[in-house]
Amino acid sequence: MYHFQANSILMRCGVALMVSSALAGQVWADGATGAPLESHPDGGVNFTTGNVLSKGAVRLHVGSHQTEPGHSTTGTGNQIYYGGIEWGATDRLQLGAGIQYFQDPPGAPILGTSPDSKFYTISAQAKYQFIENDRWAISALGSLELLGFESALFGTDPGPDDQHLIGALQLPITYKASDQLQFHLTPGVSIFPDDINGIEYFGSVTYVGVGATWKPNERWLAYGHVNTPLSGGNAISSTRSIEREPVWTVGTQFNVSPKTALNVFATNGFGTTPATSILPFFPDGDITMVGATVTYTPGNGPNYRSNYRGIQSEPQTPRNASLQLDGFTLSSADTISPRAVQLSAFYGDDDNAGGALIIAPDYDFQAELIVEQPSDDGSVVAGDLVPNFDTRYWIGAKLRLLDQNNGSPVSVSVHPMLGRDTSDGLTGVLYLDVPVSYKANDQLVWSAVPKFAAWGDTRLYGLGLGVNYGFAKGFEVIGEVTPVSEDQDTVWAAGVRYHIPGAPVHLDVHATNAISRYGLGTLVSQDDVKVAFGATLLLGQ
Repeated sequence: MYHFQANSILMRCGVALMVSSALAGQVWADGATGAPLESHPDGGVNFTTGNVLSKGAVRLHVGSHQTEPGHSTTGTGNQIYYGGIEWGATDRLQLGAGIQYFQDPPGAPILGTSPDSKFYTISAQAKYQFIENDRWAISALGSLELLGFESALFGTDPGPDDQHLIGALQLPITYKASDQLQFHLTPGVSIFPDDINGIEYFGSVTYVGVGATWKPNERWLAYGHVNTPLSGGNAISSTRSIEREPVWTVGTQFNVSPKTALNVFATNGFGTTPATSILPFFPDGDITMVGATVTYTPGNGPNYRSNYRGIQSEPQTPRNASLQLDGFTLSSADTISPRAVQLSAFYGDDDNAGGALIIAPDYDFQAELIVEQPSDDGSVVAGDLVPNFDTRYWIGAKLRLLDQNNGSPVSVSVHPMLGRDTSDGLTGVLYLDVPVSYKANDQLVWSAVPKFAAWGDTRLYGLGLGVNYGFAKGFEVIGEVTPVSEDQDTVWAAGVRYHIPGAPVHLDVHATNAISRYGLGTLVSQDDVKVAFGATLLLGQ
């Protein structure tokens, strides 16, 4: 069963985001127009507005939303993954493409069964704005999409016969009540097959959406909307009949930088493309899901800025560069510098090995791809604290909310990771930590890292405490301890890191009882103490 990890665990970082409201920056001035993320949105995860991107603007986004871990599966719940790109071809024409993917059982039994089901769409869309003034923005959006739906519920088997062309037409109307507040009305129609394999499906669904967006300043956005079907059916019930259910979403967005935003939300919606935006999660549409997206808008136009700090470049010293690297079991509160690339590898006792590729397209934001083999000395039972000891892949993101290097009292980041292993079950794990660090002086750094991991019915919490001391040129000693919930043994690590002078290379050696260096494994201890060696290449600093 496919349980690729979802980054909707970011919903749990809402408190951390609210704490960072002091970073909200300048009040959004009347009539101001900034980078795309600083303006009112052209749409959301399952809604569209009358606004469009400005000419030449590009928006990239990836995201996921899911049910509560363990809701109806042995993994991390039911997840929907998606991503897309939008481009302002002209001041009035916006083009885009997107993809979404789901492979899990339904959220509850349908006709008494919960078979693994695959659902995916690939979409192309165009949006034209034909009215835009101080009070109104009215557009028309059309999409053509390829739907794949494979499920025993509809008697379908994998193959091209399970693919269908679908599409949508929408007429989003936006009323600009003020520079901060907009209201939206979006009538539309989505076209699906009338049946799949002779079993009733959605057919043509007409609907109307209403919503509002509130943008008190250039960094914060709050929104809510609901799509209500008027004719046809949009929901698969527990008896497999087609019924009507409203689709709602509420959420907030915070701009980490003028080009990067974190969006967290709750919804009962299933689809993320124009045609599928009217579909709730099945069955019955009454299951609440939580989710998150990360959006990046590359560009160098006159309204774009590098950051909210008023600086032109990242202040950097060899010591600060070294502190951007994660510890042995604790994440750093810093991110690597814009346009930098990090390559890391490590190997230790009990066949513990792994590597990481980290890139930073923007200030205060880095994307991570990690693969690791956990250690196994026989003292941890597979299926207890960890699903197994197979090789695990992770995809992660780190977003820095506060930076002590630039005047904040401490550095704070939000660091979600999503992963799956290579076992037959492809079990997923949710992981989140919120690293906080305080640089007491040039040599001494203290850190505290709350952690959370979940898979199936297992929940682990920890509070990592760390110290990093630069005791000689290029050398630093690192000590870490993490008390863990569920009466588990404390995880610890201690070692030395060395930055080779004049080279972008860092070497380290450490001892630990953690079964791995990333994610869930940093909350699980083994009886044997293992020793591991690591090397990191940090380019573009």
